[in-house]
Amino acid sequence: MDKQGQNLKAVTYQDIIELRDFMEKMASWQEPLAILDHFFQFRSGPINKKRIVKEYYARAQMFHAFYEDYNRLIELGDELVMEMVRAEKVGTGFEGKKMNLE
Repeated sequence: MDKQGQNLKAVTYQDIIELRDFMEKMASWQEPLAILDHFFQFRSGPINKKRIVKEYYARAQMFHAFYEDYNRLIELGDELVMEMVRAEKVGTGFEGKKMNLE
């Protein structure tokens, strides 16, 4: 069986750390988003309008912070991916060699 070697893209340890940090930042929004989701779910029973207004303002501030951070993180994630795509190719040591597996 003949196999031809392929070049692999180098993914540096720094790229991996940056991607892990990016994922941690995205994951940090899980709890605040769950709070927002709970706030906007349909409620039955009596409604306290003053409380709703206060909660709405607080949740609006939380959403705005999320929205800005999310957009920044998406741009950062796109940059990280593009860096990895443009990463230098590293040889596997099998370029141009044929392997004879008999």
